[in-house]
Amino acid sequence: MGYNLDQQAIGFISYFENISGASVDDCIVESDKVIFIVKKGQAGLAIGKKGANIKKAMRDLKKDIEIIENGDNAQELIKNALSPAEIQEITISEGRAMVKIDSKFRGMAIGKGGAKIDRCRKLLQRHFDIDEVILTKV
Repeated sequence: MGYNLDQQAIGFISYFENISGASVDDCIVESDKVIFIVKKGQAGLAIGKKGANIKKAMRDLKKDIEIIENGDNAQELIKNALSPAEIQEITISEGRAMVKIDSKFRGMAIGKGGAKIDRCRKLLQRHFDIDEVILTKV
Protein backbone atom coordinates (compact mmCIF):
# COMPACT_ATOMS: atom_id res chain seq x y z
CA MET A 1 0.00 0.00 0.00
CA GLY A 2 1.15 3.52 -0.67
CA TYR A 3 1.64 5.76 -3.61
CA ASN A 4 3.71 8.63 -4.83
CA LEU A 5 2.41 11.86 -6.28
CA ASP A 6 4.31 13.55 -9.07
CA GLN A 7 5.01 17.28 -9.13
CA GLN A 8 2.00 17.98 -11.34
CA ALA A 9 -0.39 16.22 -8.95
CA ILE A 10 1.14 18.00 -5.95
CA GLY A 11 0.67 21.32 -7.74
CA PHE A 12 -2.96 20.52 -8.58
CA ILE A 13 -3.64 19.54 -4.94
CA SER A 14 -2.12 22.76 -3.63
CA TYR A 15 -4.08 24.83 -6.15
CA PHE A 16 -7.39 23.12 -5.39
CA GLU A 17 -6.97 23.32 -1.60
CA ASN A 18 -6.29 27.05 -1.96
CA ILE A 19 -9.38 27.82 -4.04
CA SER A 20 -11.79 25.49 -2.24
CA GLY A 21 -10.63 25.31 1.37
CA ALA A 22 -11.13 21.52 1.23
CA SER A 23 -8.42 19.08 2.27
CA VAL A 24 -7.35 16.83 -0.60
CA ASP A 25 -6.16 13.32 0.32
CA ASP A 26 -5.20 12.19 -3.18
CA CYS A 27 -5.23 13.28 -6.78
CA ILE A 28 -5.33 11.28 -9.99
CA VAL A 29 -4.30 13.15 -13.11
CA GLU A 30 -5.54 11.82 -16.42
CA SER A 31 -5.01 13.31 -19.87
CA ASP A 32 -8.34 15.17 -19.85
CA LYS A 33 -9.41 15.00 -16.19
CA VAL A 34 -8.21 15.59 -12.64
CA ILE A 35 -9.86 13.59 -9.86
CA PHE A 36 -9.53 14.99 -6.35
CA ILE A 37 -10.14 12.69 -3.40
CA VAL A 38 -11.24 15.00 -0.58
CA LYS A 39 -11.50 14.29 3.14
CA LYS A 40 -14.71 12.71 4.34
CA GLY A 41 -17.44 15.33 4.76
CA GLN A 42 -15.74 17.94 2.56
CA ALA A 43 -17.25 17.22 -0.86
CA GLY A 44 -19.67 20.16 -0.59
CA LEU A 45 -16.86 22.52 0.38
CA ALA A 46 -14.75 21.21 -2.52
CA ILE A 47 -17.55 21.70 -5.04
CA GLY A 48 -18.46 25.16 -3.79
CA LYS A 49 -21.67 27.15 -4.05
CA LYS A 50 -23.37 26.27 -7.35
CA GLY A 51 -20.21 24.41 -8.39
CA ALA A 52 -18.07 27.55 -8.32
CA ASN A 53 -14.84 25.79 -7.30
CA ILE A 54 -15.26 23.10 -9.95
CA LYS A 55 -15.95 25.69 -12.66
CA LYS A 56 -12.94 27.80 -11.65
CA ALA A 57 -10.63 24.77 -11.54
CA MET A 58 -11.88 23.58 -14.95
CA ARG A 59 -11.18 27.03 -16.43
CA ASP A 60 -7.75 27.39 -14.84
CA LEU A 61 -6.50 23.81 -15.30
CA LYS A 62 -8.19 23.29 -18.68
CA LYS A 63 -9.30 19.80 -17.61
CA ASP A 64 -12.51 18.23 -16.38
CA ILE A 65 -12.68 17.97 -12.60
CA GLU A 66 -14.19 15.16 -10.55
CA ILE A 67 -14.56 15.10 -6.78
CA ILE A 68 -14.71 11.85 -4.82
CA GLU A 69 -15.21 11.95 -1.07
CA ASN A 70 -12.86 9.70 0.85
CA GLY A 71 -14.19 7.21 3.38
CA ASP A 72 -13.14 5.71 6.68
CA ASN A 73 -12.81 2.30 5.03
CA ALA A 74 -12.68 0.60 1.65
CA GLN A 75 -16.45 0.07 1.52
CA GLU A 76 -17.16 3.79 1.90
CA LEU A 77 -14.58 4.67 -0.73
CA ILE A 78 -16.10 2.16 -3.16
CA LYS A 79 -19.60 3.60 -2.63
CA ASN A 80 -18.33 7.13 -3.15
CA ALA A 81 -16.19 6.27 -6.17
CA LEU A 82 -19.03 4.46 -7.94
CA SER A 83 -21.71 7.00 -7.00
CA PRO A 84 -24.45 7.66 -8.07
CA ALA A 85 -24.79 3.91 -8.75
CA GLU A 86 -26.59 2.26 -5.85
CA ILE A 87 -24.48 -0.45 -4.21
CA GLN A 88 -26.33 -3.28 -2.45
CA GLU A 89 -23.45 -5.01 -0.67
CA ILE A 90 -19.65 -5.02 -0.59
CA THR A 91 -17.55 -7.98 0.53
CA ILE A 92 -13.79 -7.66 0.79
CA SER A 93 -11.36 -10.52 1.20
CA GLU A 94 -7.84 -11.38 0.06
CA GLY A 95 -7.30 -8.20 -1.95
CA ARG A 96 -10.60 -8.49 -3.81
CA ALA A 97 -13.77 -6.41 -3.49
CA MET A 98 -17.02 -8.07 -4.56
CA VAL A 99 -19.61 -5.37 -5.20
CA LYS A 100 -23.26 -6.42 -5.50
CA ILE A 101 -25.16 -3.99 -7.67
CA ASP A 102 -28.53 -3.97 -9.37
CA SER A 103 -28.15 -4.60 -13.10
CA LYS A 104 -29.78 -1.24 -13.93
CA PHE A 105 -26.82 0.54 -12.26
CA ARG A 106 -24.10 -1.69 -13.72
CA GLY A 107 -23.28 0.55 -16.70
CA MET A 108 -23.20 3.60 -14.45
CA ALA A 109 -20.74 1.89 -12.10
CA ILE A 110 -18.49 0.72 -14.94
CA GLY A 111 -18.43 4.09 -16.71
CA LYS A 112 -17.57 4.91 -20.30
CA GLY A 113 -14.94 2.46 -21.50
CA GLY A 114 -14.61 1.10 -17.96
CA ALA A 115 -13.14 4.39 -16.73
CA LYS A 116 -15.13 4.64 -13.49
CA ILE A 117 -14.45 1.10 -12.30
CA ASP A 118 -10.76 1.48 -13.27
CA ARG A 119 -10.48 4.66 -11.16
CA CYS A 120 -12.16 2.85 -8.26
CA ARG A 121 -9.67 -0.01 -8.59
CA LYS A 122 -6.72 2.41 -8.73
CA LEU A 123 -7.90 4.19 -5.57
CA LEU A 124 -8.39 0.92 -3.72
CA GLN A 125 -4.89 -0.23 -4.73
CA ARG A 126 -3.39 3.03 -3.52
CA HIS A 127 -5.26 3.24 -0.21
CA PHE A 128 -6.29 -0.28 0.84
CA ASP A 129 -4.16 -2.88 -1.03
CA ILE A 130 -7.21 -4.13 -2.92
CA ASP A 131 -6.22 -5.12 -6.45
CA GLU A 132 -9.48 -6.34 -7.87
CA VAL A 133 -13.04 -4.97 -8.01
CA ILE A 134 -15.70 -7.33 -9.29
CA LEU A 135 -19.28 -6.24 -9.94
CA THR A 136 -21.86 -8.93 -9.34
CA LYS A 137 -25.60 -8.86 -9.92
CA VAL A 138 -28.05 -8.79 -7.02
